[in-house]
Amino acid sequence: RVYCWFGSAGMYCYDLQGKKQWERDLGKARVGASLGEGCSPVIHDGRLVIVRDHARQSSIEVLNAADGKTLWKENRQGGNGWSTPAVVKHGDRTQIITTASGRGRGGRLSESGKVVSYDLANGQALWQCGGLTGNAIPCPVVERDVVYCMSGYKGYSLMAIPLDARGDISGSDKILWTKKRGTPYVPSPLLYDGLLVYTQSNQALYSAVSARSGKTHIDRERLKGMRSVYGSPDGAAGRVYLTHRTGTTLVLKSSRELN
Repeated sequence: RVYCWFGSAGMYCYDLQGKKQWERDLGKARVGASLGEGCSPVIHDGRLVIVRDHARQSSIEVLNAADGKTLWKENRQGGNGWSTPAVVKHGDRTQIITTASGRGRGGRLSESGKVVSYDLANGQALWQCGGLTGNAIPCPVVERDVVYCMSGYKGYSLMAIPLDARGDISGSDKILWTKKRGTPYVPSPLLYDGLLVYTQSNQALYSAVSARSGKTHIDRERLKGMRSVYGSPDGAAGRVYLTHRTGTTLVLKSSRELN
């Protein structure tokens, strides 16, 4: 199957011969700042997960991938958001981990954004953690029993959260570690070789921290020959690949030093 998501224009499912299997109109989202919709759907174990955070009533909806029928839907708090969720099995539950923007009033952020984890089976909220900035775009990334969530619009936030959390752990010592600078606005981070690497805002300022301990190894080092970075870094064969908006790709060694 191929699943094509066009936001307010609908969801379409085709087989590999090009025959349409089903389509769904999930309603119109009203996204502020004329930026459009950006969250991608995630398919897992026969279910299709769609998060729609926007200027009106935000929601998370899970469809049966076979026929497009809604299995469950929950309303969400928070404003405009573009982050694709992470789906991960932990213990006897499969979690959908989402990030949400804080809501702003009068040009200021009045409510901190939250990370919220849902049970894929029934939509039950398992845990939540406040502390993100507005305009949540970077995707959560998971390694073993920890999820790393970040945002970088009008402030910086990175939180390492254990998957066995329950309830509201905002500001508690259940959070493993945090960072308050250098996080991305549009790009998602890369978790590779035990390092969490990312760029500040949409700039060519590169950081690398230990995923387990949070120790900073590279702190906002400027990448020569690069400026605006909107694409997420990628990793393979011991290297990190970063591409900036003019099309140039910089290849770095995956290391605790910039080289």
